[in-house]
Amino acid sequence: MNKINNREDKGQVALILVLITTVVSALAVSLASRSTVDTKIQQTEAEGVQALLFAQSGLEQLILNPNESAVQDTNYSATKSDSGIDSLETGLMETGSSVELTLGTVNSLSSFSVYWGPDDGNPSGKPAIFISLIEKTGKISDKAFDYDNLNNFTAGKVVSGVYPRWTDTIGLNSNVSKIRITVLGSSALLKVIPAEGEAFPSQLKSIKSIGSVSSDNNIVKYGLQYDESAFDTVPSVFDYALFSGGQIVQ
Repeated sequence: MNKINNREDKGQVALILVLITTVVSALAVSLASRSTVDTKIQQTEAEGVQALLFAQSGLEQLILNPNESAVQDTNYSATKSDSGIDSLETGLMETGSSVELTLGTVNSLSSFSVYWGPDDGNPSGKPAIFISLIEKTGKISDKAFDYDNLNNFTAGKVVSGVYPRWTDTIGLNSNVSKIRITVLGSSALLKVIPAEGEAFPSQLKSIKSIGSVSSDNNIVKYGLQYDESAFDTVPSVFDYALFSGGQIVQ
């Protein structure tokens, strides 16, 4: 009888040892797997930071060499381009915000037109636009356009597409140096187009840079874009205000 009990005890001990060994092995595999994943995450983050630094190097090269249009290295590629020549699309503009186009000291543009409409997040909005033509002498001519005759402004012409209203053609004289467009009523999307066959001066200098880092069989990339005014102009608020003692003074 004792022999049978001894066999049963030994069998139970062996079973417990097997269970313990299985649990320990599972924990060891889990820890090893987690360690491998953590290492891979750290490697990916480090490569992402390295790619970012390479992209920044590309930007800096073109900023320091303004006459260059492109630079390329083993780890980065950067290009410079002009925008706002054939047309200028503003993207979302909040109520009260303005966009300004600079025509330069000698304006050769005969006319332009503006297309506008409510932004996608507020399709029921009915934005109006206020256009100021600013001459070199400081003279300002204003024009205001309604979306649906809500403010007794000039009625915008109805067109189809992303921009459902149009100002028709707005004439310019050679003294106009800036065009400023302000959104009223509700947020809007705008597109400004020069007369057919004409072009705006470049409004924006854009530099796009991509940094690359080889990783096993893959390539980690990081892209950056830097935009600056082609005319080095200050925000339009400073046309009529002074900065004094940390405040805007009207």
